[in-house]
Amino acid sequence: MSFLTRVSVSLRPTLSSQLRYYTAAAGAESLLGRLKNDRKTLMREKKQPDLNVVKGLLSDFTYYTKSANFVEGTSDDTALMTVLQKAIKRRQDSIAQYQTGGRPELAEQETTELQVLQNYLPEQMSAEDIEKEVKVLIEELGATSARDMGKVMKAWKHDSATADRKVVSDVVKKLLN
Repeated sequence: MSFLTRVSVSLRPTLSSQLRYYTAAAGAESLLGRLKNDRKTLMREKKQPDLNVVKGLLSDFTYYTKSANFVEGTSDDTALMTVLQKAIKRRQDSIAQYQTGGRPELAEQETTELQVLQNYLPEQMSAEDIEKEVKVLIEELGATSARDMGKVMKAWKHDSATADRKVVSDVVKKLLN
């Protein structure tokens, strides 16, 4: 076998290298895949503030999956949604602290980071929709006083990503009082 034959044989693409790019489903993209693609796009576009938020979220996700709090068998999207909600709550707390501390420039920076993070949340239920659902739930359970709030909150079946638990809690308090 000549040198030229060996080189041409070694340069031919193998079947496995051709297929590895087509293993992902062509349909809906996972949240993790979307974040990774956005990271690449933001790097190319040199949008540093947004890139820092996405990189930080991916880093938090990696840290979370290796921590003791991570439950084996949960999907990546579920774990990433948990990390995303914690990051949003952290930003909201920071904004409130910066505003009370008289640091509007830092509050503004946290607000822009919060807006980037909220782009990755699923569509949120409106306050009116939450109130309608809670009224139906209260009627089903026969809740009459604030003591029944625990029953109502336990029976709430919507994902916390689509309806913030604090908003739901406030609506339940308002309707039961």
